[in-house]
Amino acid sequence: MNFISLDKPTTYTKTLRFLLIVLFLIVSPVVWAQTILNSPYSYLGMGEIQSGDNATQMMMGGIGVSNSNGIYANMVNPALLARNRYTNFEVGVNTEYKTLQDYRQQQKIFGGNYQSLNLTLPISSRWTMSVGIRPHSAVGYETKSFRRLNLLGVDSLIYSYKGSGGVSKVSILNGVRLAKEFYVGLQMDYLFGQVNRNVATQNLSDGQFYKVQLEDLSSYSDFQFKAGFAYRQKIKSDIFLNVGATLDLSSSINVNQTKRFATFDVSGLSIINADTLDKPAASVQQIPVTKRYGLSIEKLANWMFGVDYTTTDWSKVTNNLGRSTSLPTSHKVSIGGEYTPDIESISNYFKRTTYRVGGSIEKTPYDFLGNGSYAMDKNVSFGLALPLRNLSLLNIAYQLGRRGLITENGMEEQYQRITLGLTFSDLWFQKQKIN
Repeated sequence: MNFISLDKPTTYTKTLRFLLIVLFLIVSPVVWAQTILNSPYSYLGMGEIQSGDNATQMMMGGIGVSNSNGIYANMVNPALLARNRYTNFEVGVNTEYKTLQDYRQQQKIFGGNYQSLNLTLPISSRWTMSVGIRPHSAVGYETKSFRRLNLLGVDSLIYSYKGSGGVSKVSILNGVRLAKEFYVGLQMDYLFGQVNRNVATQNLSDGQFYKVQLEDLSSYSDFQFKAGFAYRQKIKSDIFLNVGATLDLSSSINVNQTKRFATFDVSGLSIINADTLDKPAASVQQIPVTKRYGLSIEKLANWMFGVDYTTTDWSKVTNNLGRSTSLPTSHKVSIGGEYTPDIESISNYFKRTTYRVGGSIEKTPYDFLGNGSYAMDKNVSFGLALPLRNLSLLNIAYQLGRRGLITENGMEEQYQRITLGLTFSDLWFQKQKIN
């Protein structure tokens, strides 16, 4: 079955020029950017860990441990990259609209961020490598509380808590086919970024109207590793049963921490005085360790259905709420599938379109009330992969979900996400042969 047209082969010069233009336009403004959304769930550790799902996997509830069609790059399980036989360049962005509410107030926010940027290259008939950059974690929250200094007075003391920043990662993934349908992979990530957490008090009753702030700046820089494997068993001539698993091999990250007291004027913009509490100190911070397992069944170039199960151990991660109790292990179940009516159809464009749907449910480590009731994250998703020239695709994914309940967790977050991804696939950097 041949899906590639060789009538107008792509030249090396055009391909290289295209990649450079896209990299310049997309990477320059967003590599250092983080999401602008207010997320109280980002108080743990280095922030709210991003899923790493591309638009294709997001449509299907995030599954990807065992399933890959060899056209899009699987960024969940590096082992499955070995199924990619074409050069693949992928870029994605996402937007999010969310509603945050507790017992007292409600807030609606809209924002977004770059989602992925990666290049996948077949090195040999058994080995495929991918290089990319994407967000790893994000911190973005700001809350205030008011306190009266006397019974007859007005609210005169303001406490504010603010966190910002995040961590990005540059990834190198390798997938190798060891046997006919047995694959192994290794992912190496270089993490870098800064997170700033501030706690401030402002006294409005003494006539000074200044603000005193304790600033905690953490700079992250370290390598992480993840291993994966996958196996495919033929059931019928064109139907396969797939299994896979991944495991994080790193449990800590190097961090350089600086703390200081700063006094601001009433505007909060001009510093009156600042005093560093101690010299920057290098330390090691524990990070969550994730295990993922996947099972799927597929009919080649037609349909696929799969299930993923994920556990993440948060027990050694710093709980920035100041509680002595350790964090729990989170559990997540994801299901999803895809359907392509007729990938070789010439007369009907929508028969070549791939339709995907999925959903997930997760018990998170977030417990705002401290009563042992951890927020549940539930969502559904769907989307389209619209074919462009050759095997290139425009991916459009939509996700609707809710995290936490006011009655159980004291806070509720409802969110809608749209992710757009462009996948360019072709026989780049390969010599064309004409029989």
